[in-house]
Amino acid sequence: MTLHGAGRRAAALAVTITVAGCSSGAGRPVVPQTRPPALGASPSGPPSRHTGEFDGPWGTPVLSDDFGGTRLDPRKWQVYDAPNATSHPGIAAGTRVSGGHLVLVGGLYNGKDESAGVVSQLAQTYGRWEVRLRADPGSGYSATAFLWPTRLGDPEWTEIDFAEIMDSTRRTGGLFIHHGQDDQQLMKVTRVDFTKWHTVAVDWLPDHITFWVDGKRAWTYRGPFVPQRADMHLYLRNEVKDGFHRTASSPQKVTMDVDWIRVYRAPAGMR
Repeated sequence: MTLHGAGRRAAALAVTITVAGCSSGAGRPVVPQTRPPALGASPSGPPSRHTGEFDGPWGTPVLSDDFGGTRLDPRKWQVYDAPNATSHPGIAAGTRVSGGHLVLVGGLYNGKDESAGVVSQLAQTYGRWEVRLRADPGSGYSATAFLWPTRLGDPEWTEIDFAEIMDSTRRTGGLFIHHGQDDQQLMKVTRVDFTKWHTVAVDWLPDHITFWVDGKRAWTYRGPFVPQRADMHLYLRNEVKDGFHRTASSPQKVTMDVDWIRVYRAPAGMR
């Protein structure tokens, strides 16, 4: 499997509209959507394990990981490693499993800003993806959970971001649907304190995409931007952001933690 994502995401992220901490840019069309109501923060303290926070006929996960032990399971994940990429560079040294979490550490490595991340070996068309995560503050980095096709543009140009936490304080997160070779976008913003643990999820089905935060529906989209044919991988990445820069207050290392993930196939009657 080839790791994708650098060039197109760089262009896409440079054009978000100015809403709740996201910067604006120019060059590609953006289709703004109405901002959803604020979502309540979950209590601080130890993260909860998967407890069926999202209802629905999803059955048994086809991919799950609680990140126990001390090593990432290579049957489930490929580490993001592109240290010399011109956009979204990433280094394998930033990824580890520790204390029951996947730990993704973006930051300065030999004086160069690098991302850290993983991509699932599993790809599928339609289903549900759930991730429990948190992120340290830090300008220049974004904690992300998103779906990306095996081959961008074959058969579709598409991307679904169900957590794109660009806000340096981690007090808001973006939801994005990217569509087409010209990278048109739909977006909404959730007002959540992502320095604490939260569970984000996305349902992708033939006629809609629904985004969730802590079991609350944040946005349901029905329209022509819903992908119909792509096979999508789950990416978890603590990204160096093109157009977003570290400041004097940015720590040398910025950590994103993932407690667990679950991926479900869409039941036959929903595909």
